[in-house]
Amino acid sequence: MDVVVDDHLLLRVLLNDEPRKLRAPGARLFTTGLWYHRLCRAVATPNVVGALSGSLGHVDVTTARAAVEAIVSLPELIGVLSLRDLGWSMARLLGDGVRLNLMSLEALSAAERLGAELCLAADDGNPQLIAAARRRNTQVRILNS
Repeated sequence: MDVVVDDHLLLRVLLNDEPRKLRAPGARLFTTGLWYHRLCRAVATPNVVGALSGSLGHVDVTTARAAVEAIVSLPELIGVLSLRDLGWSMARLLGDGVRLNLMSLEALSAAERLGAELCLAADDGNPQLIAAARRRNTQVRILNS
């Protein structure tokens, strides 16, 4: 099954530290535009130190530079659905009574559209998204990062 990963897990993949149990062989990897943006913002703003940017502080300079390059030119093997593809289904989720922020709406909509599993880092702690996904029978898995 394909997976949609949050920005924490995306960073691990880009650091060549993909969790062993993230996906089955041959499964495709996706993220969302907003999670990708949050990752870019975390490494582009030097005066902000959070969980994402802080994790780059624990690697050597060469690895950090390679990670920034991978983030800037996101590898083609990592899919990102456009809001053109998700905007309507995100609005329909709201119409169905799902109450999530924009980032979580995009994630749930992407997973549903792809028939993929949502994989979230335990650090992300998004109980509203997890509950909404489970109510809609969308597979969701939490991985320690």
